Amino acid sequence: MKMKLFSLLLLAIVMSGCGPSQKITGSWADPGAKSMGPYSKIFVIVMAQNPDNNFYVEMQTARTLITRGFKVVKSNDIFPPKFSAIKDFTREELTQAIKKTGCDAVLSLAVLDSKKVETYNPGSAYYPMNYSYFGNYYGYYNHYYPQVYTPGYYSVDKTFYIEANLYDVATDKLLWSIQSEAKNPSSLTEWYKGYSTMLINHLKSKGLNQK
Repeated sequence: MKMKLFSLLLLAIVMSGCGPSQKITGSWADPGAKSMGPYSKIFVIVMAQNPDNNFYVEMQTARTLITRGFKVVKSNDIFPPKFSAIKDFTREELTQAIKKTGCDAVLSLAVLDSKKVETYNPGSAYYPMNYSYFGNYYGYYNHYYPQVYTPGYYSVDKTFYIEANLYDVATDKLLWSIQSEAKNPSSLTEWYKGYSTMLINHLKSKGLNQK
């Protein structure tokens, strides 16, 4: 379900033309998270069905982490494009595969839900200033016509709810969980570049440090 939702998000990013916005709506940290690490190498895994979109999101996440001083291994570096962490691996097998890369932390990204809201925006009319007119009946209406009228229209807002989790590889422990929302994303490239920066900066501000 999460994989399907992530694919829907990536599709909407390409197709939507409304103004985008994104923000962090919630953040949880294990009380002992700041005492864990520091970390040097992070494994990035994205839950998506489209291999091309999956590749881009992982690549951009990796770039952002590298600019912050981390080494990175992407899931598409070692797993085939259509692999499923649930179908193709047991939990122990997946953990061992990640440990073999030398990574000491795992960053996973998934879309938890999506919401579509259709809103009707009523039309509006503008009338010229109401100066007095003393002509005949026909002239009166001719004097105050035309008016400027904007017809009503429907707008559709799409909001996607994203969760990013950071795990400690040695203990298999969840350290940070961050919930975000993206509203009306219009471009995969521009949206995710900004989102990945916002996400990693937030993790850094909460205590994620590199060796």
